[in-house]
Amino acid sequence: MAAKKKIPELMKIIVDSLREKKIENLRVLDVTRLVSYTDYLVIGTGNNGPHIQALADAAAGLIKVPNQPGVRIEKDAVSSWVLIDADDFIVHLFQPEARKFYKLEQLWEDAADVEV
Repeated sequence: MAAKKKIPELMKIIVDSLREKKIENLRVLDVTRLVSYTDYLVIGTGNNGPHIQALADAAAGLIKVPNQPGVRIEKDAVSSWVLIDADDFIVHLFQPEARKFYKLEQLWEDAADVEV
């Protein structure tokens, strides 16, 4: 029987911070066996651009990546989707319509849900 994988402490802290800031439909997916570039995807929905930006700022403020000048963040002009790369996990923050459009949960349907 395989040992249970330890969830990164930083990911727990970020998930708690996102919950405090009223993120909706939060899911954490274990993609360890599906991709080589990360272990988890944290996916959540914000109400609008300013809400997404506040969620992203909160998450990015908690991440310190060794030997990097700053946190790796990608986003579109209106913050309909923000991606934050924290190495062991990637945070995806969406406005409702963008989340429906990109359907990450369907794309990663073979990934196991993780309770954080």
